[in-house]
Amino acid sequence: MSNIPSSAMPHAKAGEGSETGSQQDQSGGPTISERAGKIREQATDYARENPKTAIAAGAALAAGVIAAAAIPLVRGRSGSGGGAKKSGGGAKKTTAKKS
Repeated sequence: MSNIPSSAMPHAKAGEGSETGSQQDQSGGPTISERAGKIREQATDYARENPKTAIAAGAALAAGVIAAAAIPLVRGRSGSGGGAKKSGGGAKKTTAKKS
């Protein structure tokens, strides 16, 4: 198994892992729920200031969810044809022996 040095990844910090995460919770830093609440408040303020943009973003999000749900259904239908069928849309080539 290869090991990528921390200097190759500028976002990585030495000693990052599950122990560090539990130490952050005990050190008095903001918890995940506190950060989520802050993000929610910021999003709410932005939506109040820009209602049309918020509606467009919501519509785009809904369209993405619908598309993500539809992809497996469409793939399932196209694969359940019962064998590999090739449909050629042109004239068929025939070879006739000349006497």
